[in-house]
Amino acid sequence: TTLPDGTAVDGLAGLRDYLATRRRDDVLRQFARKLLGYALGRSVQLSDEPLIDTLVQSPGHRAADLVELVVRSPQFRTVRGGSSADGGAP
Repeated sequence: TTLPDGTAVDGLAGLRDYLATRRRDDVLRQFARKLLGYALGRSVQLSDEPLIDTLVQSPGHRAADLVELVVRSPQFRTVRGGSSADGGAP
């Protein structure tokens, strides 16, 4: 099979290798964007890009670690136009 960029891949294993090597950063960034958007219940905004950068640059890229980073983020803990989800407690 040939991908739109002209790269030939052989089955699912070839696609997996292609995504894990040549498109790794794109896959990680898109996963981080989708995870954050789902967690926030809204579209990702320009102001979220620094958090996405943090998610992409986190060591290991384990899903549980990424979820924890999202849950600890100000975007997740604060309602837009409102207050902290924990009532302002530190």
